[in-house]
Amino acid sequence: MKPTTRFRYIERTVPINETTGKRVRILQQWWEDKNIMLAVHITDKDGNTLPSPNRGEWRDIPLEQEA
Repeated sequence: MKPTTRFRYIERTVPINETTGKRVRILQQWWEDKNIMLAVHITDKDGNTLPSPNRGEWRDIPLEQEA
């Protein structure tokens, strides 16, 4: 897996106890797997064939609190 420069924020509910949770924003980075290619035929507006998109996964980036 190879890290890319694609980042995103998502919102997720983190449980505090059994009945309540806290909504937090999580920073994620796209990790690309160059060994797996999707079997998709994609063309641009002029009909030129584009390379198949790579598979991968979004991974959480741990953030540290400064003291």
